[in-house]
Amino acid sequence: MPSSEVLVEQRLRTIVRAAVLALALALCLNVGVVMANTTDGHSLPALAVSIAVLVLLVLLSLFLLALRVVVRVIYGSHGPLLEVAYGPGGFLRQVFGPEQIVSATKYDVSFLLSDGWGYRGSLKFLRRASLVTRRGDALRLDLVGGQRFIVTVDEPETFAAALRFSSESPSP
Repeated sequence: MPSSEVLVEQRLRTIVRAAVLALALALCLNVGVVMANTTDGHSLPALAVSIAVLVLLVLLSLFLLALRVVVRVIYGSHGPLLEVAYGPGGFLRQVFGPEQIVSATKYDVSFLLSDGWGYRGSLKFLRRASLVTRRGDALRLDLVGGQRFIVTVDEPETFAAALRFSSESPSP
């Protein structure tokens, strides 16, 4: 197989999360405009304006990241790897190479078991993380060092099979 061939790919359903962030962004913008228009220009503290601008920038960043999340298995030079790309163009990525993955299996996720929707946890600090956009089928990666990563995808068996593909195939 040629290097960097996409074996399996799925765009996660994140439109609801993006809509909620857009509403929060619009609300903060509205509050900022109201604050600016109801003051005489001297009584509005600079700290309040700085905080409002910071909140707007954070919400805008989260909105852009939530617009597009793509999960794919790519066959690279060392075998298949799982890549999770966030945002337009996938400028923020999580990559799990074959040397990190101990096993890949189907997993059933619920709202309560995953502590809510969105990205939860930290592989570095908590040794477990999950990206949950809905309840139901998910791909569970058991990683070296006892770490665990879970991501909701349709047909997790297909993703798991693609990740196990390299153990039977010679490298290109």
